[in-house]
Amino acid sequence: MREGPKAVRRVGIVRNPNVGEEYPKRLVKILNEQGVEVERYTEPTGEREENGDLDLVFVLGGDGTMLRASRMYPGRILLGVNLGTLGFMSGMRPEEFESGVETVLNGGIHVHEYRMLEIKLSGKDEARTAVNDAALLKKHPQRITTVDVVIGGEDLVTLRCDGFVAATPLGSTAYALSAGGPIVSGDVECFVLVPIAPHSLLTRPLILGQDQVAELWIRKPGALLSLDGGETEEMPDGACVRFGLSSESVRIGRTDEWTWWRAVRNTFL
Repeated sequence: MREGPKAVRRVGIVRNPNVGEEYPKRLVKILNEQGVEVERYTEPTGEREENGDLDLVFVLGGDGTMLRASRMYPGRILLGVNLGTLGFMSGMRPEEFESGVETVLNGGIHVHEYRMLEIKLSGKDEARTAVNDAALLKKHPQRITTVDVVIGGEDLVTLRCDGFVAATPLGSTAYALSAGGPIVSGDVECFVLVPIAPHSLLTRPLILGQDQVAELWIRKPGALLSLDGGETEEMPDGACVRFGLSSESVRIGRTDEWTWWRAVRNTFL
């Protein structure tokens, strides 16, 4: 964790279309009164923006909006106002909206950096990234798929299952948690690999170190790949998907004395 920018002069705003106009109007009013320039005001397309020199991006919505905003503004500090369902990634509660914005403009923002997941596909040089997770899913709802699991170059196991979730510590509270994976503290340099409905009595989730690589080799009848809950991409038989920690991070701002385990308690318990 580290302190945020000393001065906030130029910001962007990403608003989920399900959020009414009340909050962005209130936000823009406060920013204008403080002489802060609003350079961008957009809905969460997930497409990268030419964002100029933004000190901060306000995200009005839930965790899904935060994920899309992270792709729109890579490397920028994202401050989410929880106007969605869970809001685990948010840094400000709606009931403290005005006071929270004032805190931010007075320098009272703490920035948490979380390593992203890196995904490489066989036959392709370009690496992809995910903030939360990458899900490898069976192609046909009525049939399970077969996957060979290789860790650090070692053949580990062949599993018949519904798929796998590879997740960062931040994403360990999302799909991976629903699939039976552990909650991993956000300051741990690792990622988890969680099988989905494995046809086995002995299978357990794996926690892999920051320098380790997991390879999933897809056998019949193929599979689908989704990054951060996005659109699926078909993976043919024989394809390999490689997972590891990326050198890139997502930067999330928060205004209160936020702790990881307090957020876990308030969100899930």
